Amino acid sequence: MTLTRGARATGAVLCAVLAALAASWIVRDLRTADGLSALWWFWAGDGRTLLSARQLTTTLHDPLLLLGCAVAGLAALRSRAAAGALVAAAVVTFAVRLPGLWLLSAHWMDLRATGELRGRALVSVFASLAVAVGLIITVVAGRRPADAPLRATAYGASSQEPPHGAGPWAPGAPHPSRGAPLTVFVLLAAAAAVRAAWELYWTAQLPASSYAGRFTGRANLLLPLLGTPPGWLNTAVVAISLTAAGGALLRASFARPLGLAAAGLLTASGVSGIALAARLDLLGHFGTLPTVDRLTVGSWVGELAAGVVTFAVLARGSALAVPTAAESVRPGHQDRGREPGRPAGAGPGPPPPSSPPPGW
Repeated sequence: MTLTRGARATGAVLCAVLAALAASWIVRDLRTADGLSALWWFWAGDGRTLLSARQLTTTLHDPLLLLGCAVAGLAALRSRAAAGALVAAAVVTFAVRLPGLWLLSAHWMDLRATGELRGRALVSVFASLAVAVGLIITVVAGRRPADAPLRATAYGASSQEPPHGAGPWAPGAPHPSRGAPLTVFVLLAAAAAVRAAWELYWTAQLPASSYAGRFTGRANLLLPLLGTPPGWLNTAVVAISLTAAGGALLRASFARPLGLAAAGLLTASGVSGIALAARLDLLGHFGTLPTVDRLTVGSWVGELAAGVVTFAVLARGSALAVPTAAESVRPGHQDRGREPGRPAGAGPGPPPPSSPPPGW
């Protein structure tokens, strides 16, 4: 499926709104924090910074949401994967903003921020979630078959307009490697398994009342105003990663944008974790650390590696396309595969070898 021009434009505008909301809070924290370095360590989760910067509101997921929505907005205008990109932006928005509905109303949040700031944050959360719902509605209402016939006035077939952003196909373009989907599946499934294992560990370590706070939040968790409870975040990342992994194995159309979203979440977690480990000198004393701490640092390294490699594999997907039925009827398309020197209209040359199926 692809989207109509109107749906693409609407999706791009909605993504711009989401990006602007995230940017406004980042700018607010940049003005409040004691320099960019202090804000970075606040995002990384340094406990000393968290205790001394209670008026900061954002997390590392805010710049990630800003970047992801900006990319999704551009993809909505130019890419064949516009629908998947818009859905991925909505999914990540729900993952990081939905807990704000109950966190910002908790009584213990009175100690974290003023009522005026909490009210602004709650309005921002509601607006972000409403825009995310709007993205889903836009994709559902604006979809159409990717291989729909083209407009009669331009291509002589029907009243449908051509898929916007679908560029011409080069006969010599590379085709997708059969190993790419398997690589993405293994990396994302492994990262999800590690996250799930940690959640099971905390289930065994914490009493039921304390463990529930990993999803609902609690007073002794040093959560920023727009923070996401760790249990909720773990579950969301596991769900997104497993869905993208399964889609990659099945070569589903949503696999690439959702996989890029999962890769971004994993990379952000790995980068912040390794930076924090270096700041606390855990890397230099890795051999003497308790087993749990070594496993924690190892998990951060694994998440960073999985995120970076997954992103590298999926980022090459834009060049791995074969012509759709809509593109094949464009004027001159039949001449692209003609032998050099063969006049137009002289009939096709020898039949080309069969091509592997299109990838994502």
